[in-house]
Parts: sequence; C-alpha cells; structure tokens
Amino acid sequence: MSVDEIHSKIKEIYENYKEDSTGGYILGDGPIPCPILFVGEAPGKTEVEEGKPFVGVAGKTFESYLNSIGIKREDIRLTNTCFFRPIKIKETKNGKTSVSNRPPKKNEIELFRHILDEEIKLVNPKIIITLGNVPLKRLTEFNSIGECHGKLYFNKDLGKYIFPMYHPSSLTYNHSEEFKKAYNDDWSKLKEELSKL
Repeated sequence: MSVDEIHSKIKEIYENYKEDSTGGYILGDGPIPCPILFVGEAPGKTEVEEGKPFVGVAGKTFESYLNSIGIKREDIRLTNTCFFRPIKIKETKNGKTSVSNRPPKKNEIELFRHILDEEIKLVNPKIIITLGNVPLKRLTEFNSIGECHGKLYFNKDLGKYIFPMYHPSSLTYNHSEEFKKAYNDDWSKLKEELSKL
C-alpha cells in the first residue's frame, strides 16, 4: 500500500462507519521512512481540526518531553491506532448538546488493523513507541501499561522493537510525584534506547 492508498482507505472506513458517533478523521504525520514511530490512541477535537496527531493539550506535553531528550517533532513519525475521533454526544440539562471524546472500541481498532500494519511497513521504524493502553494492547501481549512501561519488547510478528509508555494525557489527571517520576524516567530510558539505534 502507498501513502495515498492508506489515506483513501482511512477516508473510506470513516465515511462508511455507521455503528457509533465519530467526529472526523486524521492521517499519520511525519517522514516516511522514519526510524522512530510513535503510536497514539485516537484523535481528539484539536487533532481533527488541524488534521494532525498530537496537537492538543496532550500534544504540547508530548512535544516538550520530546524536545527534552533532544528530538524535534519533524524527526519522528506520529500515527494512531484508530484514525477517526470516537465521540459521545450527550444532551445537557439546559437542552444543549455536548460532545466529548471516548476511547475507541475493539471493533473500531480492528477496522484500522490493516491500515496501521501497512503504515508500519511503509515507515519501517527501528523502534515503535506506544502511548497509552490502546496501542499497547494492539501491538503487544500486555494488558496494562503499568506492567511494562519503559521496557523494550520485541514483537516477532512485526519484527520490530516496541517501547511502551504512558499516554502524555495521563499527566493531566495523575498528579502524584511518584507517577511524574516514573514518567520522566521512561523518557530517560527512551533516550538511552534511541542512542543505540
């Protein structure tokens, strides 16, 4: 599959999906091929508006950590496990409608399984960094980020090294010093792994 074919396939999946509410779709961003690939969960509102992954609040956090280990955003490839924005639409008490993000469902992740695999083939990274539980479960045997973050894992099927990390948005709801230290340590470990590439 070429990049253009991947793009049109994502658009086609999005346009034909009727099972639940979605709010737009995006593509991956960054050079192809690329030695470093980060895989997130699914786009949010800002990502869909700007057409790029990791540009919202979590994206700003992510970029500052990336810069802290001497890497620029344009040196990496960023993509998602689910390429459309999964949303919840609720009526508020005063009759207005509220739209919020929700985690992608298993079947929504499966819809894009082939797309992500094809993108990994095209990008041909030396290392894949998963951000959060959604890409972790999709690309490894682990069930929870707590058991494996900051450790290198080899995916035999893909023939690629995977480095699981917490999603940058976890810093916005987990304010404990212990968690922040673990998060910072993971970035130091990642810097070390990247120096071996």
